[in-house]
Amino acid sequence: MQGAVLSRCLRGARVTLKPPCLKDYTQWSDVRLKNKDFLTRYEPAWPKDCLTLEFFARRLARQDKNRHAGVGAYFLIHKDCQIIGGVNLNNIQMGAARHASLGYWLDEDYQGLGYMTEALSLIIDYAFNVLKLRRLNAACLPENDRSINMLLRLGFEEEGYAQKYFQINGCWQDHRLFGLCNKQ
Repeated sequence: MQGAVLSRCLRGARVTLKPPCLKDYTQWSDVRLKNKDFLTRYEPAWPKDCLTLEFFARRLARQDKNRHAGVGAYFLIHKDCQIIGGVNLNNIQMGAARHASLGYWLDEDYQGLGYMTEALSLIIDYAFNVLKLRRLNAACLPENDRSINMLLRLGFEEEGYAQKYFQINGCWQDHRLFGLCNKQ
């Protein structure tokens, strides 16, 4: 899989998914800082320098390396030229497996308005019809009803429960596990 396939823009009715670039730093850091209290309940611990330009540049370099290796696809969600969130395909496996793990976050002010549902619909179509993946995996905290309901609306099926599955804000947390298979 070539990096160019993993770096295209995806356009929907209200949102556009674009691979991050250095010029996104100011908007990205502003929306992340504004949402820090909200997002840290659902994400790994934030390093002390996580909102610096140097951190963002290192992050982009890692994402570019993964993109060129064909193991990751990273997008920022834009609405009216404003960054409101992000969505990633992580740990892309080709060959016999043909699956990836889905990660996402959204500005709290845009929650419950359908923007993430639209963004994930775009990424599902991209994963199945462009990348030709057969399966997407997702996991979320048991109490994250908004995320659980969205995954179910998008056709994901709950497949299990994993104890101490992922480190959230420095603590190992249980997660509900979901999967979506390409029916084609």
